[in-house]
Amino acid sequence: MILDDEEKMKELDPEGMLEDLDTFPEQCAEALSIGADLDLPVDLTGLGRVIVTGMGGSAISGDLLARLLDLPVVSNRGYMLPRYVDSDDLLVAISYSGNTEETLSALEDGLSRGMDVICLSTGGLLEDFCFQRDLPMIKIPTGHQPRASTGYILFPLLEIFRRANFAGTLDTQSLIEALESMRDDWNSSVEVRHNKPKEIAKEFRDKIPIIYGTKFNTEAVAFRWKTQVNENAKQPAFWNVFPELNHNEIVGYELHNTLLDNAKVVLLRNDFDIERNVNRMEIMQEIFDAEKIDYEVVKAPRGDKYTGILGQVYFGDYFSVYLAMLNKVDPSPVRLIEDFKKKLESYQN
Repeated sequence: MILDDEEKMKELDPEGMLEDLDTFPEQCAEALSIGADLDLPVDLTGLGRVIVTGMGGSAISGDLLARLLDLPVVSNRGYMLPRYVDSDDLLVAISYSGNTEETLSALEDGLSRGMDVICLSTGGLLEDFCFQRDLPMIKIPTGHQPRASTGYILFPLLEIFRRANFAGTLDTQSLIEALESMRDDWNSSVEVRHNKPKEIAKEFRDKIPIIYGTKFNTEAVAFRWKTQVNENAKQPAFWNVFPELNHNEIVGYELHNTLLDNAKVVLLRNDFDIERNVNRMEIMQEIFDAEKIDYEVVKAPRGDKYTGILGQVYFGDYFSVYLAMLNKVDPSPVRLIEDFKKKLESYQN
């Protein structure tokens, strides 16, 4: 079994995606220190709204901040900011490489509206832009895939907003300890029979995951699972949220016998869903059982919202890489993204 063969997994993972996952708690602890050491020139007192702009692996932190912080956070993906954004809002511009064209464009848009700005990057054009305009920038370590740098991207911002009293009951030490415990249970040296992400990956071998979360709760987790399966396992995956999917997508299962032979549903559960969404998920399980539709319920680690949400993200990251191992693909390269970027550059010439 490949998932119990560490040497074979290392051969399939020459850039060390699994090592990044195994050291995720340490990455988060280091990132908290980066946030603690930053002396912000921006006054966050009385802040009403945050706009986080970014793309891909850099953008998921905006979705997670929107779920976790005690103030409105809008996650923006694109060249421009929403029309309603103005100088009273804080703009957080994230680009791991520093060269993401959409993020650089949105940053200029925000500055033209008189917004206060915080940038986060490993360097690149974004660092040059900040230096030239004397903008605050959180510089994080390079050498990883953006999607494997969620700790470096998210945790400095969590620390900054915690200091500004927007992170509620966040206990960073307890959170790191919880992540360390998860790593001990889920890392690549733990055998399949004792390793839940490996077990779930086995269930999804040769299957297309359809991942369901809930609005304002596990929505960001479901999207993260979907994108991690895309980028790490190199295969299609889809996502949606309750209650919206009960108003449209549910009808699509009427033809599941001819169209969904290779699909399997994931229902993401935690302790923070409202009762009506719990009811909806339970009814969907009844429908799936009656229609013989394959599904899996994945419960979040127990704890507060930080442990539950980030723990379920961490679980999904491991799951997607173990799925890559079963697919016998290197989880790190994203060839089609790089090919697309090259083709896009030709339109500028």
